[in-house]
Amino acid sequence: MPPESTLSGSLATGRRRFTDLATSLPAWSAVLLVWFGGRVVSTVWLALAYPLTGRALPANAIWGNDHGFLTFLTAWDGQYYQQISLHGYPTTLPTDAAGHVTQNAWAFLPAFPFLIRMLTASTGITFEVGAPLIALVSGLVATYLLHRLVSDHAGHRAAMWAVFFFTCGPLSFLLQVGYAESTFLALTFGALLAMERRRYGLLTLLGVVAAFTRPGALAIPLVLGVVVVVRWMRSRRAARADGLDDTTVRVAGVVGRSFDAFPVRERVAAVAAGIVTAAAGVAWPVIATHVTGTPNAYLETEMSWWVNFIGRVEFAPMTPWFLIALRWLGVGGVLIVVFLLVAYPVWLLRRSTRRLGLTTVLYSAAYALYIFAVSLPMASTPRLLMPLAPLFGSPELVARPWLRWTFVSCALLGQPVLVAVLWLLGPP
Repeated sequence: MPPESTLSGSLATGRRRFTDLATSLPAWSAVLLVWFGGRVVSTVWLALAYPLTGRALPANAIWGNDHGFLTFLTAWDGQYYQQISLHGYPTTLPTDAAGHVTQNAWAFLPAFPFLIRMLTASTGITFEVGAPLIALVSGLVATYLLHRLVSDHAGHRAAMWAVFFFTCGPLSFLLQVGYAESTFLALTFGALLAMERRRYGLLTLLGVVAAFTRPGALAIPLVLGVVVVVRWMRSRRAARADGLDDTTVRVAGVVGRSFDAFPVRERVAAVAAGIVTAAAGVAWPVIATHVTGTPNAYLETEMSWWVNFIGRVEFAPMTPWFLIALRWLGVGGVLIVVFLLVAYPVWLLRRSTRRLGLTTVLYSAAYALYIFAVSLPMASTPRLLMPLAPLFGSPELVARPWLRWTFVSCALLGQPVLVAVLWLLGPP
C-alpha cells in the first residue's frame, strides 16, 4: 500500500492535470465540455428526484394529472409560462374574498413564453418539450458569453472557473428546466459584452428583450449611465492634460495622445441606449395596469407571493430584507442584513474582484442593489442572484488549492440538496 503522502500527491497531480487540460483547450470546446458535463450531472439529479414526485412534490407544483418527466421539468413557475404561452394574460386580476390580488400570470414577463409559442407553433412540439429545449440552448449561449465576459479581463483560466461554478453549481439545474432564467442570463451577459465593446445598437436590442424576460434588467441602463459619466470625465480630464480644447474633444473620432476620445456620435448612441432600455425596464407595470384596469396591478401581483412570509404589507423600497429578517430572526436578522450591506461592497472593491473589469463590478453592484431594493428574500432568491455569476471568475476565490476544492465540493454536493429542497419541495 503506497504511503499516504504519495497517494495525496498523486491525487493533487491528477487534479492539476485535469485543470490544465480544461484550461488548455480552445475556449469554445472547453466551455462546451464543461457545460455538457454539467447538464449530464443535473439530468441525473433531476431524474433521481423525479420518482419522488408523487409523495414529495406539493399539489400546487403541477397542475392537472400529467406527472410525466417533461411535466416535472416544467413545474412550479413553468406552469404560468405555459398558461401565458397558450392563452396569454388575464384581463381581470383574480382576487380573494377580501378583494386582495392573488397569484397570477402577470408576475411573469412575456418574452420567454412567447418565444416558446413561436417554437411550438412552427414545429408542432409541445410546451413540455419546447420550454426545456429553449432553456437548454439559452444556457449554452449564456455560458459562452459568461466565459467571454470574464476572460476579456481576468483571463481564460479564471473564466473557466466561472463557467464551472455556473454550469455545475447548486443552481445549475435551472439551466434546463422550464424557467426563463437561462434566457435572461444569455441576454444580460450579451448586453454587458455589447456595452464593453461599445455596440450600443446591439446593447439596446438585448437590453429591451431582457426587460421583457425577467425583472432586473433596469441594472443594465444604470450601469451604462455610470460608464458614460466615467468615460466622459476621463476624456475631459485626459484631454486637458494633453492640452486639447473642448472643441477638439467633441469632434467625432479624434484620439489624443493619452486618451480615447468620447465623440458626440458615441455619446448620443450611449445615452439613447440608456433611455430606451430604462423605458423598457419600467414598461411592464404600466402595461399590466393598462390591460387589467387595476392600479399597481403588477406590484400587487408580485406582493401576493409575500403574504405567506410576512403577511400583507405596504411596499416600500429598501425595506423587504429588513422586514423578513425582523419577522423571522429578530434583531439578529437585521444585523445580518446590515453586515451584508457592508461586506458586499467591500468585496466588490477588492483588487481581485476589480480584475473582472469595470462593467462587471458595476453591474454586480447595480443588480444586487435592485434585488435588495424590491425583492423579498424567499426560496426564489438564490436563482435571482444567478446574474452575479461573473463574480465566480474572481481569482481570489480559487487562489489557494484548499479554497478552490472547497468551492468545487460545495458546488457539486450542493446541487442534489437544492434539487431536493427547491425543486422537489419548492418553490424555487
